[in-house]
Amino acid sequence: MPAAGATSVTPSSDPYRVGVADVPTPGPETTVPPQHFAWDGAEPEPMRAGRKPGAGRGRGLHGQLVQQLGQMIVAGEVGVERPLVPEEIGQRFEVSRTVVRESLRVLEAKGLVSARPNVGTRVRPVADWNLLDPDIIEWRACGPQRDAQRRELFELRWGIEPLAAHMAACRNHPEVVRRLSEVVVIMQRSVAQPDALTYSRADAEFHILLLQVAGNRMLEHLAGIVASALQISGGHAVGCEHLSEASVGLHARLVEAVAAGDGDSAEAAMRSLLAVHPEVERMFPGPREG
Repeated sequence: MPAAGATSVTPSSDPYRVGVADVPTPGPETTVPPQHFAWDGAEPEPMRAGRKPGAGRGRGLHGQLVQQLGQMIVAGEVGVERPLVPEEIGQRFEVSRTVVRESLRVLEAKGLVSARPNVGTRVRPVADWNLLDPDIIEWRACGPQRDAQRRELFELRWGIEPLAAHMAACRNHPEVVRRLSEVVVIMQRSVAQPDALTYSRADAEFHILLLQVAGNRMLEHLAGIVASALQISGGHAVGCEHLSEASVGLHARLVEAVAAGDGDSAEAAMRSLLAVHPEVERMFPGPREG
């Protein structure tokens, strides 16, 4: 059940009935997000690679080429130090040299390629990639490195989200507690229907909001990364257990701890919540019985 004092949400005020999630990116001075999810179009399926460009890719031919080249590089289809010749790319994908040039600049900013005089543009080793870039997260999660990306994202969440929950509980934001309570109500209704997509979107807002209000700007930045990760395949790649009364109860327990300003309990509740993830036993096995 939701935490005590949860605000009742009427169907007309439920943002999860409208369209596609557009997660707000926190600015440098943001403490409490000014708005929540706002969906302005119907989309019956979760987002997948290639369906729409990410924040750094733009749209049209330029965005499509960044998407295609990025996926090929991340999938290992273009080897390290292999030259990327603009003329060849333009001919293969039937785009102008200007489009190719702009696309390679975007990929260079992500650390995937490097351009040097008299050498040209070449693919860089994985160690140089910006692995926290939302586009690269998406490309890895939808390619051959999917399992590794799932594991790494979960390990990142396991490390930062309990800390964020502890810090959020110490910040005393009544408006945040109200919103978290509303989200728990939405999740509970999603279990009753059932509605897995709405549940995963509510789950995403819940976890992102805690990161945004922890009072640490670096954690706020990571909120955008977790937002992108949770949107991959509708949150199923790294989300908590879905459509479960037990999971709703754990979310509600975390809200109660935040409302009480109990950082230790909030941290423990977040660890319990993340522990329902199917990969937790493999990565953090319990002690063997003698």
